Amino acid sequence: MRLVLKIAMGSIAAGVLILGCKLLAARISGSTALFSDALETLVNVASSGLALYALIVAARPADRKHQYGHAKAELISAVATGAMILAAAVLIFERSIGEILHPPGLAPLRGALGTGLALNLAGGVLNGIWAGVLFVIGRRERSPALIADAEHLLSDLYTTCGILAALLAASWLQLPVLDPLVALAIAVQIAFMGAKTVRRSISGLLDEAPPPAMAERISGLVRGHAAGAIEAHDLRMRQSGAASFLEFHLVVPGAMSVNEAHAICDRIEAALRREMAGLVVTIHIEPEGKAKDTGISWP
Repeated sequence: MRLVLKIAMGSIAAGVLILGCKLLAARISGSTALFSDALETLVNVASSGLALYALIVAARPADRKHQYGHAKAELISAVATGAMILAAAVLIFERSIGEILHPPGLAPLRGALGTGLALNLAGGVLNGIWAGVLFVIGRRERSPALIADAEHLLSDLYTTCGILAALLAASWLQLPVLDPLVALAIAVQIAFMGAKTVRRSISGLLDEAPPPAMAERISGLVRGHAAGAIEAHDLRMRQSGAASFLEFHLVVPGAMSVNEAHAICDRIEAALRREMAGLVVTIHIEPEGKAKDTGISWP
């Protein structure tokens, strides 16, 4: 079983445990801020399940109907995760506004509120540890689904820290209105995170070009391993989940044999794949009359 699938299953188990802590904390304390934190964690669990399904689909090999594979399932999962975050933000916002207008009393710190905060803190610590694991594995395996899940968990950790500080202040200062105000701030924060996740994932679905630094690195590798060719032009690259696709035209002398041109292509492809695991390279060979002024050339 792929490592990312095991990690995704671990995310569901960790999420259920954290959700239990935070739901209990919200129920015991009656705090709107703790309720908002629990709701965000519920979205975490749902998104982890969605990420697991997406990873299973993405791992399927290419077939007749999906000749480039199923890797974009991860990006679709990340978009759905962002949408769920935005939905949670709306629910928290609605409850917060109602309680700002009619703030209820706050439970005593040495009683229900203190117990709720302790449970929430335990859930936050678990969240932080698991977010770190997801970031490391997601970046190493180039998994958009795991990275989106990690970013959501990280936002949840920030939320937990803010809630603890604000509810302690509300209790000490006897200002119960701080509870829904904190929940409102949480709604704004997770809405921003959800919008960011959706925007980045949609960019992947639209085959956004790689950043300039990566494009320059690819051009350098082509230039450094294309001895015998004249130039390369029309480089295009797109990302599809963990897979990357690169294509370009390679101009060679008109009298060069097919075997010689193919050997150059093999050399370039090997260099590129050493640099980028999972890269699919397509090179179109052209005679020297097809050279372009805008192409990549070398001495």
